[in-house]
Amino acid sequence: ALELDSYKVLRTKIQQLTKEKGWNTVMITSAEAGEGKTFTAVNLALTFARAYNQTVMLVDCDFRRQSIQKMMGFESDAGLIDYLVDGRPLSEFIIWPGIDKLTLISGGRTVEDSSELLDSARMKDLVQELKTRYDDRYILFDVPPVLGSADALALAPYVDSIVMVVA
Repeated sequence: ALELDSYKVLRTKIQQLTKEKGWNTVMITSAEAGEGKTFTAVNLALTFARAYNQTVMLVDCDFRRQSIQKMMGFESDAGLIDYLVDGRPLSEFIIWPGIDKLTLISGGRTVEDSSELLDSARMKDLVQELKTRYDDRYILFDVPPVLGSADALALAPYVDSIVMVVA
């Protein structure tokens, strides 16, 4: 329960910092791999889903791993890469994992040159669309660690806020 409380505190702080500015997009990253950023992203999404009058979408932007689906115990054969590279409609990839007020995108193939995808016009348009589609929704982006790839730097200009997970 102590761990859950710390995610509630984090959620509340994010809500307080973002509400007054009209922000609703949060990038979750870490300095290095293995610091718990995906674990934090998943738990934060679950905590947001429990909030009154609030929905949340969790987007797996860690294109080298796609580990949200594994962590949450389901398999998905398509994800954001299919949207960005193949131009397939986003609606094909949105998953309802059976948790009220939570949707997510995770799965499919992995790619190595992922920072180019995150910095693409299509990704920028997607973030803008997700940002403005629902008033009551937060969008959390799970992004690779800052050290070791340019992915976080590529996505940073498009999101409102960043949570840095440190061990």
